Formats: sequence, structure tokens, C-alpha cells
Amino acid sequence: MTNKYSTNHKIEELISGRLNQTFEEQIHEAAKAISEIESVDSNRAYLKIQGRLKKEGRFMLIMNSLSRIAAVLFIPLLIASGVIFYRQLIVKENQQFAMQKITSPSGVRSQVTLPDGSNVWLNAESTITFKVPFDQKSRDVSLTGEAYFDVQKNPGVPFVVSTGIVNVRVLGTKFNYKAFENENNIEVVLAEGKVSLNTEGEKRENEVIMKPGDRAVFDKTSNLTKVTNEKIEKYIAWHDGKLVFDETLMPEVATQIGRWFGVDVVIADSKINNYRITTTFENESLHQVLELLRLSSPIEIKYIQAKVNNANQVQTKSKVIFSKKN
Repeated sequence: MTNKYSTNHKIEELISGRLNQTFEEQIHEAAKAISEIESVDSNRAYLKIQGRLKKEGRFMLIMNSLSRIAAVLFIPLLIASGVIFYRQLIVKENQQFAMQKITSPSGVRSQVTLPDGSNVWLNAESTITFKVPFDQKSRDVSLTGEAYFDVQKNPGVPFVVSTGIVNVRVLGTKFNYKAFENENNIEVVLAEGKVSLNTEGEKRENEVIMKPGDRAVFDKTSNLTKVTNEKIEKYIAWHDGKLVFDETLMPEVATQIGRWFGVDVVIADSKINNYRITTTFENESLHQVLELLRLSSPIEIKYIQAKVNNANQVQTKSKVIFSKKN
């Protein structure tokens, strides 16, 4: 009973050991075994084993059984390891890429983890496109809208965000990139690290190097870039779920509220365009935000509920109208 239990226990340990080995350990053991097999004098080994069999009898029969079991386990493992290694080489030589496109609709913000582990917070009405997996030489992302990036450091593979007009190149940093198609300005705000910014067609020697706290604004009309160093909280707080206004003009307030809650905001009276709002909203509903604005500013607010067109089942957005109080 004791010998049988010991034998079974050893077999279980052998199998468990093979299953728990890493790919590199399996390859190393296979190479070592092949080397040892090639160095064996088979004739001499046969005569030696034959002599021992006569002396050790039953013990050698058990060991012989174990050897056969080990060989049965080892040979498929060696073959499988070789196939896996070969397939990995083929994949590396003929690696295929798929384009991934992610869109965050109006009124929705989302978080995305890129193939390299970098995190992206995508604002409403924004889209990013990238390869899966990333290219081995460059991590390229294209953006329409607004996104906050927390980029994994990899000095050998630069991270590039492009809008088709302005490119931002980084190695590892945190920054906000805003480039909506219907807005005249493209804006880059740097929170941590260092980035280089250049427009399409510009030579590298003309690029702008940004440092933390810098806000770069590219004007599509003049093709000029202006960089200022300022308090950047109001530009990046949205990715933490905060809507921050700091001396913000009314047209920008209307745009941000519309995008944040997925509604159409209309300024019906141009006289309020120069009004500035300073406040922070966090976790408030649309109606709470509108009520707070109405109480704290000289504007009148009208809310029109969205309707569904029963003919084609198309739902319009809810509408908010800003006008001057009488």
C-alpha cells in the first residue's frame, strides 16, 4: 500500500509540475533533455540497466513504469512547446492590426483603456480611433472632440495624438486635448510631464514644447498657436465629473451645458453673451444646474421637453433657451 501511494503521489507531482511551468521553462527543459539524450551511449546504458534489473527486480519495474509515464507526458509537451513557439514567431512576422473606433455620444462621458495600458477619458460628442495592437514604433491615436489622456511611459515608443491639424507627441504624461470640428480653436492643456505640439506640415524645429500648467490654443483661421501658463483646473475637471466655470462667457457656458447633458442650448438674446459665470457643478441634474443659474445670474431660462415623432420614431433633443431677465 505504501509503495503504491508513493508512486501515485510522484506521478501527480510530475504532471502538476509540467502544467505549472511557464512557456520559457518548458522550452529550457526540452532543450536540456535533448542535449542529455544526445550525449547518452545507448549500448553501454543498455548493458548497465540489464545488470541492475537482475539485482533490483521489483524496484526497477516501478521506476521503469515511472520513466515511461514521464516520457509520455514529456514528448507531447515538447511538441506542443515547439508548435507554440513557431506560431508566436509567425504572428510576430505577420502581425495584423485592427482599427478600433470609440464614440461617446451627447450627454455621455466614458473611460477607455488603450492597448498599452494608457487611460483616456472621452468627453461627450467625442471619438477616438487607434490600432489594436499599437504599432511597435509609435502609439498613434486620432481624436475628434475632447479627451483627457493619462499616458503610460515608454521611451522607445512615442505616443502621438492627431486631429488632422495639430499633433501632440509625448512619452508619458497627463494632458487634455480639445478639438471639436465645429469650433475654431484647438486646445491642449498639460497637467503633468512634457509634450511637443506641432501642426500638420510644420517642421519639427518649429514645434512648441509645453510644460505643466501650459495651455496652447491653435486658431484654425490664423494658423497661429498661443501658449499661456495658467490655472488649468477648469479645463481638465470634467474628467473627474465636475463642470467648472471660472469667469466663463455665456456662449461657452451654453456649449458645455448642452454637451454635458445632451440638450440643445440656445441663447435667444445676444445681450447676455458678455455675461460671465463662476461656479462649479458636481453630480447635479440638468434641472438643478438650470435653477442655480437662474437664481445666481440675470438670465431667464426656459426648458422644452424632447418629443418623439411617431411617424419615424425620431426623438428630438430637449431644448434650453437662455434670455435676459426683464
